[in-house]
Amino acid sequence: MPQLSAITRFPVKGLGPDPLDQVQLMAGAALPLDRAWAIENGPSPFDDAAPGHLPKKHFLMLAGQSDLARLTCHHDAQGQTYSVSLDGAAPVTVKLDDPATHLPLFDVLNALLGEAVRGPLRLVHAPGQAMTDIPQPQISLINAASVRELSDKIGQPLDPLRFRGNLLIDGLAPWEEFELIGQAIRIGGVTCRVESRIRRCVATSVNPDSAELDSNVPAALFEHYGHMDCGLYLTVLEDGVIALGDPVEIDASGAPA
Repeated sequence: MPQLSAITRFPVKGLGPDPLDQVQLMAGAALPLDRAWAIENGPSPFDDAAPGHLPKKHFLMLAGQSDLARLTCHHDAQGQTYSVSLDGAAPVTVKLDDPATHLPLFDVLNALLGEAVRGPLRLVHAPGQAMTDIPQPQISLINAASVRELSDKIGQPLDPLRFRGNLLIDGLAPWEEFELIGQAIRIGGVTCRVESRIRRCVATSVNPDSAELDSNVPAALFEHYGHMDCGLYLTVLEDGVIALGDPVEIDASGAPA
C-alpha cells in the first residue's frame, strides 16, 4: 500500500523547507503555515488592509532568484521565529510577526541577490491565504516513484525537494498519480480530493543543495513525457492529523462532492 514518506512546508515563499513528522490538516485550507509569508521584491500591489493572492513575480522566488537555495533556514513555529544562514555563516534570526526585527534578514538577502532585488524588501503575510502559485487553498503531493523515473531518464538523481511539495508518497507506480484526478484519496484519517496536475517551472531546475541550475527539469519532462507536469493539487475535505508512515488509500469510486 502507498504511504506518506515526507511532510514539508515552506513558511516563507522561496526559502527553505520545514520538515514535519505530523501535521493537523483543516478542511478547505492549505497546509498550516505553508507559504504563510512572502518577501515583497520592491513595491507591489499587496495591500495589508485587504491581503490576498498575487502572482509570484511580485515576491522573491526560486524561479527568479535561484541563489535563495544557498540559504540554510530554520523555522520555530512555537516562537514564530525564522533563522537564515548564508553559506554556513552565523545565522540571523527574525520574528516573523515583528517588522522591527526584519532588517538583518533583508541585509543578508541584499548581499546575496544584489541587482536581483528590485527595491525595498518587505515580509508580508495574508492570514488564511497561502502565498502559493495558485489562489486556491490546496496542498501539493509528489509521487516519489515519478521523480525516480525522471531521474533515471535524464541520468541524474533529483531530490524530490526540487518540486517543493507538501506531501511525498511512495508505493504508487511512476505517474500513476495522474490517473487519480477527480478521485478521493485517504491519507491516514484524512480524506482529500485530487484536483489537478501541477505544471512545472524553472524553479525545479535549481539543485536544493548547491543552488545551481544543473538540470532543465521542465524541458526533460516535455522531452520524455510530452508534458511539463509533476505532482498534484489536493483539496482537504475534513479535519484531521496526518503523520509519516500513514497509509494512502485510493477511492476508485470517485471523490465526494
